[in-house]
Amino acid sequence: MERKLVIGGHRGHKSEIRENTIANFEQIKKMDISYIEIDVQLTKDEQAVIYHDFDLSLKTSLKGMIRDHTLQQLRQSFEICTLEEAVVWCKENKMGLALEIKMQPYTMWEDREILAGIIAKTIYHYGFYSDCFVFGADYGLLSMIKKLDPAVNIGLIVPFVPVDPVRLMKEMGAVVYLNYVEQLTPDLVEELHEAGYLVDGSVINTKERLAIAQKLGVDLIESDHPELILKLLEAENAG
Repeated sequence: MERKLVIGGHRGHKSEIRENTIANFEQIKKMDISYIEIDVQLTKDEQAVIYHDFDLSLKTSLKGMIRDHTLQQLRQSFEICTLEEAVVWCKENKMGLALEIKMQPYTMWEDREILAGIIAKTIYHYGFYSDCFVFGADYGLLSMIKKLDPAVNIGLIVPFVPVDPVRLMKEMGAVVYLNYVEQLTPDLVEELHEAGYLVDGSVINTKERLAIAQKLGVDLIESDHPELILKLLEAENAG
């Protein structure tokens, strides 16, 4: 059975407007994409905010990390939205959400339980289950969320080839297996599909990588340029 490839916007999408912001999401809400992938971190005053990089100096005038500043301090320097604001926007605009937890195990270790609680509480409060999954490489934190609310869908970033991928997914109670397409094989994808799991192969920004994702038969992809991917797929269908 041929699977329909589900397209998501990576951090929203790349444009003149800062990624991972409501203004950025507004630019793509009329595109035929199913979800946006965004990144969540914790501030100094324990607010869950949407931001990708650990080092603020890469793209802002601030130094240090998100966790070194309060939400107010961050907003005085650049545009940033909270997890709650992002979820509300997605609900209002009928947009799915793939929520990546950005975590550095040593420097952010004390944040894990707090962030897990905020994520689980926010998804529960807005009833945002069917159109959302939470993912990352910190399986301990994902387990915390799953324990707090078993109804939350989780995905695993798997930066290696497991001996038994199906067992890993089952033990974690996960629904989505994520990796770069170069780390996937047709046999691995088929094994996961037969067990009832979804496979996410990303990030797809070129015609060549799109062809790899299609050949593998993955279910979901994210792109920095979803408009380009949609045009490529439209051209294929028209041909």
